Amino acid sequence: MRIRAITIGQIIPFLYKNETILSFLQNKLENFSSFADELISTLDKINISVETKRFASQPLFSYENKLFYEKNLKETLVDINNQLSFLQDIFKDYKFDYFACCMMLASTIQELGIFEKLLLNEVPQFIKNHDIFFTSLPVASTKNGINLTALKSGAKIIKELSEPDPFKNLQFCVSANVGPNVPFFPAAYHFSEKPAFSLALEMADEVINVIEESETLRDAQLNMLAKFNEIYDNLTRIAEKVSRNFNIEFKGIDFSPAPYPMIDKSIGTAIEKLGVEYFGANGTLTGVALIKNAIPIDKEKIIGFSGFMQPVLEDFILSKRLSENKFNLDSLLLYSTMCGAGLDVVPLPGDITEKELFYILLDISTISVRLNKPLTCRLMPIPGKNSGDDVEFDFEYFASSKIIDFRRLVSDNKNDLFNRNEKYLKFF
Repeated sequence: MRIRAITIGQIIPFLYKNETILSFLQNKLENFSSFADELISTLDKINISVETKRFASQPLFSYENKLFYEKNLKETLVDINNQLSFLQDIFKDYKFDYFACCMMLASTIQELGIFEKLLLNEVPQFIKNHDIFFTSLPVASTKNGINLTALKSGAKIIKELSEPDPFKNLQFCVSANVGPNVPFFPAAYHFSEKPAFSLALEMADEVINVIEESETLRDAQLNMLAKFNEIYDNLTRIAEKVSRNFNIEFKGIDFSPAPYPMIDKSIGTAIEKLGVEYFGANGTLTGVALIKNAIPIDKEKIIGFSGFMQPVLEDFILSKRLSENKFNLDSLLLYSTMCGAGLDVVPLPGDITEKELFYILLDISTISVRLNKPLTCRLMPIPGKNSGDDVEFDFEYFASSKIIDFRRLVSDNKNDLFNRNEKYLKFF
């Protein structure tokens, strides 16, 4: 097991002068860096390593600042891009690996006006210009329903990010029902005056070890629960002790057992060790549910997704089974009814249309809204590639795989949901 991320949250005075932002952040970042160093050192003493140190802030666009932003739309968009460059340099100076904020909150998007549309049109450029900047577009919540206009913007962003470098879609996701303090990127954002932090875990290997030592499915569930409680107690004790020394609030741990692209660190391996013939076969959904249900739900500091994660390209067995045509996009949508994060780093054909992306995003949003669970959608169209073609990235966290198969749209219906002017969908 490793700590995938220590994610520290702090508000930033966006669109103030650079000198004002630097003055505001300097002492705070020094404190955050000292805090992270002490936490990493303390964890290292019990043989738990930390992979990344991350920073998250409030949404980039807030309605309190709308009038200020709208004074000059074009200049404001240029200012945002320049300020992201300035912030990126600051975070690199303080040894943060990545930083993130969502574009806006789904609950505050009553209607996408001219500024919001222009802002979202610039998201691909924001990401292409900044290698450590991650962002998300919240589009739905159980309370407010699904913003169909925002979904279309999300589909457009994904499509534009895919060229010329499809890897850039790693830095963006569409989200639904995701609250603040989630430590996993790109969905992370912060939303309170007081600085806070949370932890993301990479522990598919712990799940595998527990399952291998269990004789029955009941034993596996009980042993996973015991292991998760043990990890929770140890990490919470350490995190709360260190946080008190630096006056940073500890929000909690996302207990999603994130994988790494090795067979002994694959959540797909865990599913198959439970007795499912292969990931994607009938029975996989049951395996997903068993792992999800073993995560404690009565702990104050368990936050975020805290469920089964299925990041296709980040998981050795998932990537391998996709290469063997053992599952498709519909399979992953089914597992999203049980899992923690939704569709993640899914390789798609390069010629996928915005309309097809829209409907995939719509399905994930519907699952999230109807089941009242946080889900994200991080899709990766690969230019020049078709379903079944090989795909490989020169990236430590990705395994080799193939482009996933999905049901293509076949007609040009001008009265479908994508082409209508309806802006919202709310279930009764």
